[in-house]
Amino acid sequence: MLSTACWKRNGLFVSAVLVLGGVVACRGPVYFPDPAGTRRESGETVYAYDTDHDGVTDYWQYRPDDGRKTALAWLDHATGRPGPRLELDAITADACPHYIIVLDGVPFEIVEQLYREGHFRLFRPPSRVICCYPAMTDLALSQFFHSEPCDGYEAVYYDRVAGKVRGGTADYLSGKAAPWLSRVDYRCSMWLDGQSYLDPQSLFEHELRGFVNTLRRHETGQAVVYSVGSAGLGTRGGRDAIAAYLRTIDRLCEQIVYERRGRVKITVTADHGHNLVHNERVSFRETLAQGGYHVTKALHHQNDVVEIAYGLVTYAAFYTDDKPGVARCLLEHEAVAFTCYADGDAVVVCDRDGTARITKAEGGYVYDAHAGDPLKLAGIIAKLRSAGKVSPAGVIDEPAMFAATVEHEYPDPLDRLWFAFHGLVRDPADVIANLRDGWCHGSKFFYTMIGGDVASTHGSLNRINSTTFVMTMLGDLPSAMRSRDVLPALEKLRKRR
Repeated sequence: MLSTACWKRNGLFVSAVLVLGGVVACRGPVYFPDPAGTRRESGETVYAYDTDHDGVTDYWQYRPDDGRKTALAWLDHATGRPGPRLELDAITADACPHYIIVLDGVPFEIVEQLYREGHFRLFRPPSRVICCYPAMTDLALSQFFHSEPCDGYEAVYYDRVAGKVRGGTADYLSGKAAPWLSRVDYRCSMWLDGQSYLDPQSLFEHELRGFVNTLRRHETGQAVVYSVGSAGLGTRGGRDAIAAYLRTIDRLCEQIVYERRGRVKITVTADHGHNLVHNERVSFRETLAQGGYHVTKALHHQNDVVEIAYGLVTYAAFYTDDKPGVARCLLEHEAVAFTCYADGDAVVVCDRDGTARITKAEGGYVYDAHAGDPLKLAGIIAKLRSAGKVSPAGVIDEPAMFAATVEHEYPDPLDRLWFAFHGLVRDPADVIANLRDGWCHGSKFFYTMIGGDVASTHGSLNRINSTTFVMTMLGDLPSAMRSRDVLPALEKLRKRR
């Protein structure tokens, strides 16, 4: 989660991370081999494995034509042949542990491609997960785990009551900025998080050992493990690095199922997407100054603006007493796709061509695009109206809007934008600038420290930033869900007989 790494601006902390790097650089624990061979048999593909590398096949997997591995067998030493088949779907969830592996920053499209290539075939096909907006780790996982809301979008935010910027290193290291952490059984020490961007592979391998040790201790019930190292791999290495660590996670899942002799259910998911493009850091100080605004640390005058520059992400948060003016001013910068701000119970969205207003109503939302269409919803809403999903008062049915926009440029935009200012966090920004991919906003120190090498990041409303995945061995999930709906759906499958 690139945003929450920027407390590393403390030089002493960076030095500590570099020293600790030697501790986490040893070899990871994933040993599961590639198949020693495959064959077609009775309408199935059979995968044969030599798990102890002694030249003798000792483990088999069976994959019917539907593409999912549904049965396993181990060597019968008396006959030298596969023993009785274990049908995975015959193992009920109440008879085995359920492990949830949570990764940081995985766009759905990479998981979908890997699945098509034959990876993760112990699982049902991946489902899309649309996270909150801004598309940030602590926000998304607070929704996923139904924990208390975060204070701000990041570990640094402006407290209007106190009239000062709060948060930072202490809040991050204490876990105060991440209320969801109490729901997780393994998360590496936050003192190691800097390693995620300096040497992410070594931290990821350290986390894999933590995963294995934690999950082996949980013989029953549910256990949750989380990786921050995956965030650093994606940020520094982009698409190829994300695909590589996902293949490692696939092998880890194969290994867990082998070790537990099939008596386990695993779910793999992530917090948000990643944009998979190189991102240049942008500053809005000059743009704001040209508009007559003064960037400061506290709001005393009408033209004061507090700019939160903490992570390197594809949105920017501002606090101001002139929301409409700052929103218009920020649109002067080429990096900004649109701006938005709360106006009472509504949310106003502005781009260079016009303005729209979002209001929440019973059963859905109203999108009043009387001057322009910044969220590009006109065609979708017209189809929903024809299908009877828009009331005479303009209220768009919420489930219908979600389904119609899952693969839209801005998935589920009305719900996500409304909640960004109404309940997602305790101290929401006054104005959010949504950036175009290729630009990021945040800490100049961090950007310099990693050499300006931001191969991928996240935060914006658009599809690749916002859409991640979930796949499980528990059963079939809906093809698309919001983050806050995933855990209830998994619990429903666990309780199914």
